[in-house]
Amino acid sequence: MSHDQDYQPARSFPIPDRLLHSADFQAACAARDWSRIFSLINRRAGGASHAVIAAATGLSTSRVSDIIHGRRGLRGHHVIERVADGLRIPGHMLGINPRPWESPPPEPQRRVVTGVVLPKSGHSEVHDAEADIGLAYQPTLTATLTTVDELGRGDVKRRDLIVRAPFALAALAAPSRDWLVASLEEATGGGSARNGMAQVEAMRKMFAIFQEMDVIQGGGDTARRAVAQYLTGHVLPLIREDHPEEVHKALCEVAAEQTYLAGWMAYDSGQHGLAERYLIQSLRLAQESGNRVLGSHVLAGMSDQATQLGYPDEGLKLARAGRHGLQGLVAPAALTDLYVLEARALARMGRRDECAATLLRAEQTFDLIKPDEEPEWARFIDEAYVMGEIANSLRDLGDARGAEQYALQSVSASRRQGRARRGALSQTVVAVAHTQRGDLEAAVSAAYEALEMASRVPSSGATRCVAALDDLRARLVPHQRNATVRELMDRMHETVTV
Repeated sequence: MSHDQDYQPARSFPIPDRLLHSADFQAACAARDWSRIFSLINRRAGGASHAVIAAATGLSTSRVSDIIHGRRGLRGHHVIERVADGLRIPGHMLGINPRPWESPPPEPQRRVVTGVVLPKSGHSEVHDAEADIGLAYQPTLTATLTTVDELGRGDVKRRDLIVRAPFALAALAAPSRDWLVASLEEATGGGSARNGMAQVEAMRKMFAIFQEMDVIQGGGDTARRAVAQYLTGHVLPLIREDHPEEVHKALCEVAAEQTYLAGWMAYDSGQHGLAERYLIQSLRLAQESGNRVLGSHVLAGMSDQATQLGYPDEGLKLARAGRHGLQGLVAPAALTDLYVLEARALARMGRRDECAATLLRAEQTFDLIKPDEEPEWARFIDEAYVMGEIANSLRDLGDARGAEQYALQSVSASRRQGRARRGALSQTVVAVAHTQRGDLEAAVSAAYEALEMASRVPSSGATRCVAALDDLRARLVPHQRNATVRELMDRMHETVTV
């Protein structure tokens, strides 16, 4: 076709929003991994056969098949624009100019929001402001409380511009820098015992209930909105009242914990823009509380999100900023988590020796944790989580034997605790490890166990399980001539679709 830029698809195939906003699809687009992009569309966009993708993009069916199986790629700016138009992939996701069908057409200007440079969208100024809610690290507590209140209420009311807000990589740098500077200057340590504050203790008990919903039951949209409603209806109004300094700091600490939890639940539901905004505001509230350990914990969550979305260099910076924030403090659980997430980023970047050294420090620090002395939010930093994350790093490094060993420890601990999501994630790593070693029989058996565990996770909290199963399925593609493997892949496709 001689004039790709003039091509109009015979029949466009808009990708469903759920797939378009998923972490794995966004990461594939950021990397322009066309095999992954087409495979995800083929498996998770109902009715997207090779022929449908071909008709929408102007490619031949055989070329679509070749791309999905990794035999060919896509080159040429006009070809990429044509594919984006046919599949309705927004330009920014592929690093190209906004497409003409993105309504209304974007303007070329750029604007600055509290030190963060963002592309100017074509929405009205009111819509622009709403989409930016939560991206700025506010200079005052009053502004922070207003921001969290707007985020929470928008979340509860399901306002699209907030719930479906895009992830903004550029917004991550300033919060981590500002928090680190402010926290080290204050250096109060935080986290002291706060007896006799009945309201604060009641809120902590409620936080424990919410966290149980997330860690054990898999969270989901309903649970997150319950957190947002409690936060905006009970916690924030109290902070606005006059209190002794100790009570004020304790209330800010509770608010930071619950804002973080709302953000993490959004992350688990694949709503990364909303998650990012909650986490930035949680970091500001942690600064106000004076609790550096909690602030470092929030940076760990921001690091994890950045790495999983395909930005491990930013994930590495955030994890290391969190570690620096813990200088002079004894906080083995938070430090273990930061080491683990630093290693995840290093593994994604292929920095094998640094990753191995960081994993060793993570294990050594993990041995120092005394669960009874850790805060409620650190409960999940346990054997199931830490061993599972170490397994993920070893998988990414290609150490199949090590990945299997640690993943099995995580699966065993998850089963004891009844944590279906963590168990499914780690069991998937077991299957990947067997695949990496070429033991297909063991891989298939382990994969069926992972599917069984994943089936017990609420659909709105299963985003990470879906991404893990998709990764496993992609690794099995070279072996699909094996009838047992092919049957498994069909079953995985059905499960992911449901």
